[in-house]
Amino acid sequence: MIIFVIPAYNEADNIRSLLTKTDRKMRDENLAYKIIIINDGSTDGTVKVVESFQARIPVKIYSHYPNKGVGEAFRAGFRHALEESSDNDIIITKEADNTSDLNIAAKLVEKIGQGYDLALASCYAKEGRVLGTTFYRLILSRTANFILKLFIPIKNVNTFSSFYRAYRAKSLRDLQHVYQDKLIEQGGFECMVELLMKFARDNRFKIAEVPMILNGHVREGKSKMKVIKTIKGFLKVIYKERIAYEFKRLFRHPAYNSGK
Repeated sequence: MIIFVIPAYNEADNIRSLLTKTDRKMRDENLAYKIIIINDGSTDGTVKVVESFQARIPVKIYSHYPNKGVGEAFRAGFRHALEESSDNDIIITKEADNTSDLNIAAKLVEKIGQGYDLALASCYAKEGRVLGTTFYRLILSRTANFILKLFIPIKNVNTFSSFYRAYRAKSLRDLQHVYQDKLIEQGGFECMVELLMKFARDNRFKIAEVPMILNGHVREGKSKMKVIKTIKGFLKVIYKERIAYEFKRLFRHPAYNSGK
């Protein structure tokens, strides 16, 4: 079973197409699936559009108000997904704006079937690309990704913050058991970097990438991501999950606690 977790904030112009395309692709691939939409305080017709699909496809929507950010949306989404999943299920997270290429969903699932615990859709991997964005946003995105790769070196990982990922349900459940309610602590888009780092530092888990073309042309409306705010969030995560974490780990070592 594939369980999609999709946060949505004012995506009425995109979500009808998203649900239609997802249902068609899963049927074409002969994959059993369900969709969990986390409505993050939308003030447009997002909820009504999703509800209009519920008699036709396996989709649920959970809402909270006001808008609380993607961190809270993913906390809620993972909670509901893990409650409904078995260990053999696959949880796929993705954007609600249609920029996540559904054509590679089967490849993400295939990676999990090959023994990986987390598979990342990567526009910065070889053969990946970014289309339909401004030069300014592209430069900022590449700069932010370069900084993340410099401070967070993870083997075979080139993209750090994309929503579009596939998780082995058992692995995500095991990681949540370790961190409890601190699995996701960040509130913005940087929460995806935080979660990736927690997966990467656990030696039980294997991570893979699948190249993706991120196509902004298919999005109706503007991206919800505030680039400068998100970069600041990335720097915060680097400090907390890399620098501060390593200092804490160092001074927990018995050689430092023995008084010698």
